[in-house]
Amino acid sequence: MKKKQTPADRLFAAGLAAHQKGQLDAAFAQYEAALARDGRHFDTLHHIGILGYQSGNHELALQFMGEAISVNPNVSSVYSNLGNIFKAIGEHASALQSYTQALALSPGNVDALYNRGNVLQQLKRYEEALASYRRALELAPRDVAVWNNCASVLLELKRHEEALAACERALALDPSHAEALNNRGNILLDEGRHEEALDAYALARTRHPDYPDAGINYAKALRTLGRFDEALDTYDTLLERFPQAAEGWHGRANVLRHLRRRGEALENYQRAVELDAGSAVFRVSLGYLLIELGKMDSALKSLDIAIALDSTLTSAYNGRGIALQRLRRLEEAMASFDASLAIDPEYTDGLLNRANILQDMGRSEEALAAYDLVLALKGDSAAAWNNRGNAYEALRRYEDALGCFDKAIAIHPGYAPPHWNRALLNLQYGNLLDGWRGYEWRWNNEVLSCYAEKRDFTAPDWSGQESLAGKTILLWAEQGLGDTLQFCRYAAMVKARGAHVVLEVQKPLRGLLAGLPGVDQVIAKGDALPAFDYHSSLMSLPLAFGTELASIPAMRRYLQAEPARLAEWEARPGPRTRPRVGLVWSGNAQHANDHNRSIPFALLARLLELDCQFVSLQKEYRDADRDALDASPVVRMDAHLNDFSDTAALCELMDVVIAVDTSVAHLAGAGGKPLWVMLPQVADWRWLTVRTDSPWYPDARLFRQDKPGDWAGVIDAVKDALATQA
Repeated sequence: MKKKQTPADRLFAAGLAAHQKGQLDAAFAQYEAALARDGRHFDTLHHIGILGYQSGNHELALQFMGEAISVNPNVSSVYSNLGNIFKAIGEHASALQSYTQALALSPGNVDALYNRGNVLQQLKRYEEALASYRRALELAPRDVAVWNNCASVLLELKRHEEALAACERALALDPSHAEALNNRGNILLDEGRHEEALDAYALARTRHPDYPDAGINYAKALRTLGRFDEALDTYDTLLERFPQAAEGWHGRANVLRHLRRRGEALENYQRAVELDAGSAVFRVSLGYLLIELGKMDSALKSLDIAIALDSTLTSAYNGRGIALQRLRRLEEAMASFDASLAIDPEYTDGLLNRANILQDMGRSEEALAAYDLVLALKGDSAAAWNNRGNAYEALRRYEDALGCFDKAIAIHPGYAPPHWNRALLNLQYGNLLDGWRGYEWRWNNEVLSCYAEKRDFTAPDWSGQESLAGKTILLWAEQGLGDTLQFCRYAAMVKARGAHVVLEVQKPLRGLLAGLPGVDQVIAKGDALPAFDYHSSLMSLPLAFGTELASIPAMRRYLQAEPARLAEWEARPGPRTRPRVGLVWSGNAQHANDHNRSIPFALLARLLELDCQFVSLQKEYRDADRDALDASPVVRMDAHLNDFSDTAALCELMDVVIAVDTSVAHLAGAGGKPLWVMLPQVADWRWLTVRTDSPWYPDARLFRQDKPGDWAGVIDAVKDALATQA
């Protein structure tokens, strides 16, 4: 016998009809009227919960689903819908519990199996998600959405053949299914079948012009193929139509970042984050770009937010470790890389960067073992072989280091870092011709600051072979001030070839180098350039002249202070009653190797016991040094040092200059002053290895650490030598 309808039943039916037509306000009004007649009307309570979920009022949805369950706790669909609400608000554990209850009441609840799979997929519990989808397919083998999601999980598991088969099943059931067409492209792209992926995305775009994901992924495939202009055009067209597509802004930023248009990339990443503040991936991308821009604190903030959003994202911990490493917070960086490896012990980026940290800490033997772990997982990693070579170099194992660099080059011939490191290794060990040739790889090495300094002139590079008789050549500085001071000596050799020589240098050096032998005109960077027939970077001139150890142009003095400037400085240090010793103990704190080359001022205390007049040649001081410096007998002249002409004049007044590896050391060496250089155990290539003299500066003496970090031993040796000379 058919149950008689109550007034609440009739009001509910009217509400349901409106609900099914999408008339939510009308539906809610009827549902409220039904509850006014029967406050425990189960179907009404359930459907108000559904309506709340659909309208985004999750608090209302949870309230009424709970009330429906209190009336009848034995209806599977209520628990399934409750799970959907928890899923929407990110309460995954509660969602999974709700789906489990739904399936306990009805093991054949396909919606519960499907949505349970979705939550497990979000949690990256891919095998469990796959099992849930497959159970759903046993019950509903013609469900296109389940087949498509099954393909997505198989893609995450890198089971490409099965993923493609699942995608084809979905498309066999619905050839125009937008998500499945797009997903097919994703699988092909991940498998490296880029052209086929493009075709799949193009088909999805043609059939579904209002589906932005296909256009976004089409542009992504173009970027993967290196077709960056086309990728940008695709993103621009798509974003004009879908300006709220956060993933489109993110993808466009990725292209711009690759093109080194970092300012635009930053704006696009920030736009993506504004549109989808809950995307951990967007925050990670932003963090990595901020690292490239040198904004480490901002990068850390972005990456910390990413971790808060998704604590399973290995790339976020990896990026955080990189930022901390750049800030020299090495122990924290190590902890961050370890956190990435706790999530995925075979995460090669985390393993590689952990090895790099060990190397940075001077623990080269441990670093070697760590690189071997990377190579055990990925023996074709050119980066791992390259960095392993750096560890051997730190251990002074030349042949082993060279072998690693050669292995990296064999794996990836176009990968610049091993070419560069091989060049530095050869230069360090005195194999100069091989070193100069490899040094040209700096123009392909994007991680080097000088990469951005490459000039694209219409006039050709001068290789050393072309005649310069009657020609004008531009020689230009590309790296640090010390590099310019060391290699400007080649200008006289270029002049001897019959050229009119124009020298472009950093602005602080312009006045000092105005009298450099062999130079007809000196201009500062940024000033208008005259016409010229050839050009060469200063750092490429040793290659042009085929410089070997025996042929280094080691002039005793090729720079001198301006007479007028020297006259101004004569009286400033006071009467010369004791030997005058110029001191430089630290360089630019932003230099990549500064932690290895600079010395805390307090360590010089024993040297300052000698009966000498110690004069600081530095313009800048670090906060950590100020108290000890103020309490010392060192004479400070920084208030009078306006440019390098002043520093050159001050150096001229010294009996000896004692310096770490900075531009002032090169200034003193170029000026022919007795120069004592304090060096780490593994020093910059220009100081070679082992030697206590320099083929570049005849009046230089080199004092090297016997072991990493042993500045005390170096300072003792300098003190003994100075005491003897004094």
